[in-house]
Amino acid sequence: MRTPADRAARHAFRSRRVWPGLIAALLLTAAAAITAVEVISAWAGHPAHIVAYGRVRDWAEDTAWKDWQALAAASGLTLLGLLFLGAGLLPGRSRLVPLHGDDPDLLVGVTRRGLKDAVAAAAGDAPGVSGVRRVRLRPRRVKVVAVTPVRDSADLDERVGAAVGDRLGRLRPLPDRSVSVRLKHREV
Repeated sequence: MRTPADRAARHAFRSRRVWPGLIAALLLTAAAAITAVEVISAWAGHPAHIVAYGRVRDWAEDTAWKDWQALAAASGLTLLGLLFLGAGLLPGRSRLVPLHGDDPDLLVGVTRRGLKDAVAAAAGDAPGVSGVRRVRLRPRRVKVVAVTPVRDSADLDERVGAAVGDRLGRLRPLPDRSVSVRLKHREV
């Protein structure tokens, strides 16, 4: 069950998409500045002509909407707009994984690398495991590839999964994650 503290932690550690926002802000600022200079200089009686409007106007008058140049320009601008819109609306992958808490005023998170290291340490400490090859964090799942010298590993994957699940249960990352373990046999 999600508590107000969980919602606050997820919101606080959500990726802010700084780079797409910065690029969009710079492009809009440049367009606004050029427009302002053109309008003010035209009012003063000496147009600046920063942008060659005559060539653009002539091209627009000579080009029909169904010509491939017009369609390509419109498609490119539409794609760029949709890209910025998607970057603004869709959340990015956060650098921190929020941890479950009971106090909405205390927000705790761990880096993705830190959570991977904790999972790898828990899997590596399980009896019968000689090492951990890979840990992958998914939004609702943790995938562990462990190395074992044991040939008959009947329930070893379950024990490794229980050790990792116990560690995740103590850390309590948001959202809850299930554990899947794959064992690789390697002689020591």
